[in-house]
Amino acid sequence: MERFAVSRNPVQTAMSKLVETGLVQRRRGSGTVVASTGLRSSLMRLLHATTDGPEVEGLHRVISTRVTAAEHHPLSVDLFRAGTPIAELVRVKLDSSSRGIVVERCVIDLAMAPNILNEDLAELTTAAYYTSIGISQLRASSVLSATHLTESDADHLDLDTTTPVVRQVRTLHTGNGKPIERLEMLFHPTKLTLEVTQIEH
Repeated sequence: MERFAVSRNPVQTAMSKLVETGLVQRRRGSGTVVASTGLRSSLMRLLHATTDGPEVEGLHRVISTRVTAAEHHPLSVDLFRAGTPIAELVRVKLDSSSRGIVVERCVIDLAMAPNILNEDLAELTTAAYYTSIGISQLRASSVLSATHLTESDADHLDLDTTTPVVRQVRTLHTGNGKPIERLEMLFHPTKLTLEVTQIEH
């Protein structure tokens, strides 16, 4: 507060944001400290359709993109009507050493976002993109489960197929209930810590 000549409120807001992103930790009796090594991500942030940046910080390596019909993809077969053109985007979220920490597989209704594959896919946050093209009031629903990886997904995370991982499947709907996206995320079990921080006022 003294150094930047600001009141207590913006300092508390900034500190809360640092806690939320996992960069610092509040410990009872010892104060606020810089977080231990390793990436942390707020599970609450992952469950929402964030429009102010990626769910997990860092760049992506784009593995593949393709266009197909909804009935030909397991993530979209029960979400979109048969014949709906969808874009599949497969990416790996990278840590600071360019190692994979999350495999992301996303299917998107191309009728609602026809130009999405023309974007910079290494940096794209889909929810922010939808907002930028006028699709707002996104509603997210998620299912978390444990799973084993396929060989290709295991290779992206430098794991073997017998290692269980956390799987999140998040579905985005527009404000009027129309589905636009389903995202599958497969999290490396040791390179990324998922946590929930409750800030009491």
